[in-house]
Amino acid sequence: MGSWSWETKEEKPGQDLALRCGRMALQAWAAMHALGIVNGDATADVTMRAEDDHSVLFTRKRVHAALADAANDSELFAVLRSTELEQVGMVEVNLTTPGTCMRNGEAHRVEKLFVISVEEWASGAGTVTLDTYGDAWMSHDLRGHRQPGIQKENAPRLKAALIAITRMVGVEVVASDFTSYGIPTKDGFEDLPDEDPDLLDSWYMAEVPRRTEWLQSCLPPNSPRFEAETDAPVSFVKVARGSRTVGYLWAAEDEVAAGFEPRTPAGDEALDAGQDWLMRLSEAKQRGLTPAQAVRELASWPGSARSGTVVPGTQKEASSLEDLQDLSGREWCSDT
Repeated sequence: MGSWSWETKEEKPGQDLALRCGRMALQAWAAMHALGIVNGDATADVTMRAEDDHSVLFTRKRVHAALADAANDSELFAVLRSTELEQVGMVEVNLTTPGTCMRNGEAHRVEKLFVISVEEWASGAGTVTLDTYGDAWMSHDLRGHRQPGIQKENAPRLKAALIAITRMVGVEVVASDFTSYGIPTKDGFEDLPDEDPDLLDSWYMAEVPRRTEWLQSCLPPNSPRFEAETDAPVSFVKVARGSRTVGYLWAAEDEVAAGFEPRTPAGDEALDAGQDWLMRLSEAKQRGLTPAQAVRELASWPGSARSGTVVPGTQKEASSLEDLQDLSGREWCSDT
């Protein structure tokens, strides 16, 4: 939705570049945790680049992280120590943090509410960046509808988080340029104009096409695939990993379109699963199956820990793919 950054400068750059980066990310996280805006454990992506040509020396995705990691004996800090620092010129830690948004007085957990990104360079320069994936701080939701009550509950919490990180880092915050979703300011977001909701419907104009394109790009080049869009009614089944719904496998009545709709509150789990289901749909297309035949066949596929499985007895009809996308959760700050 928007991002904010703080430029830092270490007066005495030391050899503990990776640890410095990890500690800065944890400090920013702790500052937000103290406000109650984030909670639970997080995941960290770690990248280390060479000092001479900035080539990637090391990368690790989705490392478990907890606030207790400051003890330096955690999985995160083990990863941060895994490369010879003499070769490293830059370390980046991207910390994906769950948190809560308030809606009518009730707290809703969001698996990916913020990403705290920290870059530290051997020269001593660094950057802290905060990205938010929630719309509860904004005057309008992702469908372009006003939400004054929800904004009143949540905007002060985001402002407090920005102030806390500013105090921790000791430099002024810089808001990013406007995005497809809103206009960040140093205090949060600028109110959007009261226009036709369709003109502010960033969910369908930006988010749905973005993630559909990303999932399609995970397929091998030139692989067979069903159409990803349709105006026809769709038949769908629920896909779950354990007790957690991660998305919906669907086929259109036009017999040319089929796909996987990620359930937004499931976060990265839903996108992981979607890659596997789209690969299976591609294989079904290769064998000449229609979309309906492919979904029927995949309903009995045992799946995997990553993909999940089709939940028996969950087949339903939706009047349109848009209705199914609504069911999958169009708001990041909803876990219903």
